[in-house]
Amino acid sequence: MARTATSNGSASAKDDAVTADDVRAQLATLQNDIAALTKTVSDYGRAAGDDAKATAVRKAEDMRLRADSMREDAEAQLKSGYAQAETAVRDNPAAAVGIAAGVGFVLGLLSTRR
Repeated sequence: MARTATSNGSASAKDDAVTADDVRAQLATLQNDIAALTKTVSDYGRAAGDDAKATAVRKAEDMRLRADSMREDAEAQLKSGYAQAETAVRDNPAAAVGIAAGVGFVLGLLSTRR
């Protein structure tokens, strides 16, 4: 407790006496302040958690959309490559048979060397 100075500079004797009621009132005020602080910290933590969850959900959705786009691009490239290979086989059937025979021969050699 702060002391107030009297006109002659000495502390008042009345201010020196702290009653039990004063202490109880200060403790009640302190308890209320701690309860308010606890609620504020809890609300802040909850809000921060909600923000983190929303950010994670947003990023997961972005990644899913990007993965879908990459899958579609890969499918398109695969279909294009298949179509090019099919066209090459139709345009040069003898070369295709020769390449297939060569690949089969190499695979046969590799499998018998074990």
